[in-house]
Amino acid sequence: MPDEQLPVDIAVMRQMFHDNDTLVSKFALKFIEVADSTLSEMKLAQTAKDLPALGRLGHKLKSSARTIGASSFAELCEALEKAGLDNNWDEAELLLAKIPPLLDRIIQQFRNEFGEFS
Repeated sequence: MPDEQLPVDIAVMRQMFHDNDTLVSKFALKFIEVADSTLSEMKLAQTAKDLPALGRLGHKLKSSARTIGASSFAELCEALEKAGLDNNWDEAELLLAKIPPLLDRIIQQFRNEFGEFS
């Protein structure tokens, strides 16, 4: 296992669902679905240079990420939300470059943990 810390603290979900693996994996899958569709919306907002929309989308994903124990992902989303509020396009662009690769790592971690999602 690489030294790099895993992006999700799965224990957070295990605790929330009382170690019910079925619920934990369902919740992980739901997060991925929401994050994927939100990322698509972020790309559209980025193309349209719609900073307020990016801030709202960051806000939307932040809560979901915190719920599953993906604190570093939540922090990126929170920073995007703040960039939207501060009208800081450069910061938003930097964050938008970091969010998809981190989501890929989360998906990979879930695949390792729960197997392929159906």
